[in-house]
Amino acid sequence: MERNIRLISMITCLFYGLMLFPALFVNAANDNDAYKAGYSSGLWEGIDAAYSDLEDVKSKNYYKAMPKDADIIANYDLDKETSTYRINFVRGFKDGFREGYNTTYDNPKVEAKPTNYDEALGYQMGEVSGYNDYYAGKSNKWTNAVPSTTKLIEMFQLTNEPNAYKNSFVTNFKAKFQEGYETAYRKAKYEPFKAAIERGAADGAKFGEILGANWGRTDYYSSSINQWDRDLPSDDEIKSVFLLDNDLDDYSKAFLSAFKESYRIKYEEAYRTANVNYNLLVFEKGYSHGKNIGLVKGESLARIDLLMGKSNDENRHNFSDNNIINEYKLFNEYEKYREGFISGFREGTKTGYMAVYQSSNFENFMSKAETQVVSINGAQVLSRDNKMSLNIDKGIFYNDIAVSIDRLIGTNMNIKMPSKDRYVKSSELYNIRVASSYDGLNRDKPIKLSFDYYGPQSGGIYKYLNDNWYYLTSKIDANSITAFINPESITNSSGTYAVFIDTKAWNPDDLRGHWAKDEIVTYLRRGIAGAFEDNTFRPDIPITKAQLLSSMSKVFKWDIKSAEKEVAALQKVADYKDVEPYKELAAYCVKKDYLKVSPENTIRINSQVSYKEAEAMMKLAMGNKNFSWAGVAEKIMKNKDKRSASYDSMDEHITRAEAVYMLYYMTE
Repeated sequence: MERNIRLISMITCLFYGLMLFPALFVNAANDNDAYKAGYSSGLWEGIDAAYSDLEDVKSKNYYKAMPKDADIIANYDLDKETSTYRINFVRGFKDGFREGYNTTYDNPKVEAKPTNYDEALGYQMGEVSGYNDYYAGKSNKWTNAVPSTTKLIEMFQLTNEPNAYKNSFVTNFKAKFQEGYETAYRKAKYEPFKAAIERGAADGAKFGEILGANWGRTDYYSSSINQWDRDLPSDDEIKSVFLLDNDLDDYSKAFLSAFKESYRIKYEEAYRTANVNYNLLVFEKGYSHGKNIGLVKGESLARIDLLMGKSNDENRHNFSDNNIINEYKLFNEYEKYREGFISGFREGTKTGYMAVYQSSNFENFMSKAETQVVSINGAQVLSRDNKMSLNIDKGIFYNDIAVSIDRLIGTNMNIKMPSKDRYVKSSELYNIRVASSYDGLNRDKPIKLSFDYYGPQSGGIYKYLNDNWYYLTSKIDANSITAFINPESITNSSGTYAVFIDTKAWNPDDLRGHWAKDEIVTYLRRGIAGAFEDNTFRPDIPITKAQLLSSMSKVFKWDIKSAEKEVAALQKVADYKDVEPYKELAAYCVKKDYLKVSPENTIRINSQVSYKEAEAMMKLAMGNKNFSWAGVAEKIMKNKDKRSASYDSMDEHITRAEAVYMLYYMTE
C-alpha cells in the first residue's frame, strides 16, 4: 500500500512539475530515441531518489544520489546496444535524473492520494447547489439541480471511458450530489437557529454566574438567609440590561433560561463557600494556617535563590512579627491565633525552603552530565536534561567512541558571556567531548547538534572559542534549532555550545533562496562579511580586493596594526584617495605581498578579483602552496549544484558569494 501511495505521489509530482516548470521537461524531445528512453528512465529514478533523501533527512544533492555510468549500463542492459545508443541513453538518463530529483526535492509537499472522484465531485457540487438554492429561496429539490446524465458525460468526458466506469460514475455522482445538496440545504436553513440557541445559552450562563456569585457572597456577609431568588432580576430587567429585545427570539429565550439556572447554582455555591471559609478562619488553629502558608513561602524563596545562584541559607529571609502580621492581616485576630500563626509560619518557611533547595539542587546535579558509548552504527545522545542532543550518523567514526555531554551549572568565571545589550541567552551551556582511542573518522560527515528552541529566527547556536562566541550555521524549525559540527573539532578535545538570540541579526532580502545563503548569513552574523548601505548583500556581483582582503583579515586574524609604519609610504601611490579608507589593511597586504603596486604606481584596491588572484591570495594566507581554487569550485558544484564561471576561465571574476564560501569551506 505504501509503495502504491508513493507511486501515485511520484505521478502527481510529475504532473505538478509539468504545470509549474514546463521548461524542465522539454529536453527529452530534442534528441534521438535512446536519449528519450534514458531521459524517461532517469526522470523516474530521480524522483524516487529525491523522496528517499527527503525521508532520510538528507541535504539536496542530485549529483551524489545519481547512479554511476557503469550502474546505469548494467541496470538497463545497455551492453547489448550499440555504443551510440548507449552514450545517448546515459546522457538522457542523467538529464532526466537531475530534473526529476531537483523538481521533486524542491516540491516535497506535492502529494496525491487515491480519490473516488465521482463521489467527491458529486458531493461538493451538491453542497454548492444546496446552499445556492436555499439562499435563492428555492425548494429543497435536488433533482432540479443535479446535471443530467448527458451533461455529466459531456462535462467529465466520460465518452472516453469504458461503459461500466461511465455508468458507475454517473450513479455514484448523483447519489453523492443528493447527499451533499440536502446536507447543505438543511445546514443553511437550521444552522442560524442552532447557533443562536447555543450562543444565547452560553452568554446567559456567563452573566448568570457572575451575578449569582456576587449576590451569594453579599447575602452571607449581610447575615441574610440562603434565598437565591431574593435579588434575581425579572425577565424584563434582564432583557433591558442585555438588550435582548434587539436579538433573535431563540437567543433571548436561551439566554434567560441559562441565566437563571447559572445564577441559582453560583449563588448557592458562593453563599456556602463564604460560610465555610469564614468558619475555617474562625475555628482553624493559627499554627496550622501559619505553617501551611510558611511552607509555600519557603518553597518560593528557595526557588528564587536557586534561580539567582545564591547559597542554601534560609536565614537570609528572616521575618519580624510585625512583617508577618502586616502581610497576612492579623491585626484583628485573637491573640492566641496570631501567636500560633507566627510560630507555624516560621517553622513552615524553614522547612519549605530547605526541602525545595536540597531536592532541586540534587535533581539539578543529577541532570548535569551524560556519558554514552556509541558504536560504529551511530546513535542519538541526549543531554541528561533532554534539552540538547547529538545525532551521530553511522560511518562518521570507524570505531566505538565515548560521548560526554556536561551541562555547565552556575556562573563559570572561565567563560565570558556575550554582551547582554545584543545577545539573549536562550539555553544552558553544554560542554561536549568525544573520546576515542583511534584516529579514524570521516571528516566529510558532520555531527548534528540540536537544542530545544521556541524563539525568533534571530536565534543561533554558538561555539565558545578563544574567549569569544562564534555563530554556527543554524536551522530553526517548530520546536528546535540545529547546527552541524565537524566531528574532528570535539574528538579528544571539548567544545562548549549554547543558543543565543542576536537582537541585531538580520538577513538581507537578496539572499532568499541563494545557494550560499547559509555561509553568507554565518559570516554576516560573525561580522566577517558586510552588506551594502541599502542592506543588500549582492551575492552574485564580483568581489573587490578591499572586500576580500577585509574578510580574510578577520578570518585569518591578521595583525594589520603591525604595518602602521608602512602606511605613510602608501600616500605616494597615485590612487591613494581610494586606498585611504583601508590604509592599515592595504599597508599590511602590500607588506605581505597580497597587494602589489603596479608600474603605474597604483594599487587598485577597489578593482574586481579574478579567480587566479584569489587563489594566489589564499595560498599566501594559508601558507599552502597546494591550495587550488579548482577544489573549491568542485565542492560548490557537488554540494551546492552551482557551476562556477572559473570553469570557463580563471581570469573571470570571483563573486562575493563564492569568496565567502571559499573562506568558510577552507577554515571551518
